[in-house]
Amino acid sequence: MMKAKTCAAAVALVTWGSMPAPVWATGFAHILKPGRYRIDVIVEDPRSGQQQTVRQVERCFAPEAIVNHTTFEMLSSTPASSCPKYEICAGEFRTGFMAQCEASDPASAVGMFALEPNAFRGRIEVKDGHDALTHVEIQYGERIGDCGSEASGVGP
Repeated sequence: MMKAKTCAAAVALVTWGSMPAPVWATGFAHILKPGRYRIDVIVEDPRSGQQQTVRQVERCFAPEAIVNHTTFEMLSSTPASSCPKYEICAGEFRTGFMAQCEASDPASAVGMFALEPNAFRGRIEVKDGHDALTHVEIQYGERIGDCGSEASGVGP
C-alpha cells in the first residue's frame, strides 16, 4: 500500500511503468553536473538508527545518464538492489526511484535524492512484503572532476 508521503508522480508509475524509459521519462533537467563523483555509502539500522559507512565508490555520471534519469541506484548489499526500478519525482533539484521486486520476493524500495550542481545526497528505504522497513541506505556524493574515457554512462 502506497503511503501518502510518496510523491504524487508515483501514481503515473502504474500507467507508465511498463513503457520503455524514453516514453515515460519526465524530461526534467537536473542541476547535477556530469563528471566523476565520490560516493559515501552508509547503511542505517532501521531499529536503532545507528549508521555505518560500508563503502566508498567513484562513478562517472555521463550527461545522457543524468538526462535519462539512470544515475542513481542502490550501492549496498540488499536483495532489493537487483529489482527493476522506475524513476519518479524528477525535477531540477531532486529525483527519486521506486524498485519493486517480483511476487516471489515482494520487497520494494523508494529512493529520494537532493541535487546540487556538484553534489547530491539521498536516502533509500527498503521494505519487505509486509511494509516493514528492513534496510536504509544513505548516499553522499561529491563531484571530484571530469570523467575519463569511461564517460559513456554510470561507471564503477
